[in-house]
Amino acid sequence: MKDFYDVLGVSRSASDEEIKKAYRRLARKYHPDVNPGDKKAEARFKEVSEANAVLSDKEKRAEYDRFGHTGPGAGQGGFDASNFGFGTAGGPEFDGSTGGFHVYEDLFGDLLGRSRKSGPVRGDDLGYSLRISFGDAFKGTEVPVSFSHTAACDRCHGDGSEPGSSTVTCPRCGGTGQEKIAQGPIQFAHACSQCHGTGRIIAKPCVRCGGSGSMRKQEKIRVKIPAGVDTGSKVRVAGKGNAGSMGAPAGDLFITVEVAPHKFFRREGADVYLDLPLSIREAAVGDRISIPLPDGTTTLLTVPAGTQGGQKLRLKGKGFSRLKGKGRGNLYAVIKIKVPKAPKGKAADLIKELDKVLGVDPRKGLW
Repeated sequence: MKDFYDVLGVSRSASDEEIKKAYRRLARKYHPDVNPGDKKAEARFKEVSEANAVLSDKEKRAEYDRFGHTGPGAGQGGFDASNFGFGTAGGPEFDGSTGGFHVYEDLFGDLLGRSRKSGPVRGDDLGYSLRISFGDAFKGTEVPVSFSHTAACDRCHGDGSEPGSSTVTCPRCGGTGQEKIAQGPIQFAHACSQCHGTGRIIAKPCVRCGGSGSMRKQEKIRVKIPAGVDTGSKVRVAGKGNAGSMGAPAGDLFITVEVAPHKFFRREGADVYLDLPLSIREAAVGDRISIPLPDGTTTLLTVPAGTQGGQKLRLKGKGFSRLKGKGRGNLYAVIKIKVPKAPKGKAADLIKELDKVLGVDPRKGLW
């Protein structure tokens, strides 16, 4: 018979918490519900359960540490774990009437992510993709959205029963909502296959939904898209997902936004960038330039004398609204100086004369 510490993969000095974690990890891995029909996994699960039942109990562990499988309490075949009374510290409980192990509800509800008796279940969330313009993202908009989802039946209002009728106790499970199934030496409780864990049977199903309590519905709604959304932003529409069961609330509709690119604006977070071409004169002596804004209007931007190419001129608060936080981003005009292409004649002479007057060496001090 294998050493119980080796079975759980822990040292002999392992703490109670380490033993508990090791057991839960292995039980989750070898649980028969996770490995249906796998006899090796079933045997391994029983082995892990036996080891945990002893090592998770201080008195049993102390006696096992002292005598091992051949000390007091041992049968002819070795250590008899059943003599120590399974059923403590989260281990499986030995059921003498069946000769198997009954798994605790709280343990495997946690391990397998479900309870043994079903109840009201919130409806599934739904997703929807929406592409909007740069301007709509900047200002906010309201758009029509058409989608299909399950909604509570308008005849039975989600109950599943024909109006005026009632439900009866499930004859298969007697109203408990669960039935026991034996898999080898282990006995498990599952949601009843007839009432699906509710414990009740619909006597007269609704003629409109067939007893399901919900129906497929095509719906068209108008959704407000807040100013400041960006590609990847999600807008939640509460209660417009699929219908819940047994009176549980419906899920939500999540609209994922994609913002179309703009032909001359660029966005970085809440800030907006605009390439602004300037002539040599405008950059050199300064000017007031009319530029567009993301909201579709224009404004005058003061270009200081001596503005350099690549310089950013800021218009504070002219960017996007911040979805998380207060205020707005900024608009940055990125200067692009337009140099004339191969000027000739008088234009070339004037540029040369200007260069002499200014007496500027653009490479002075660089090398």
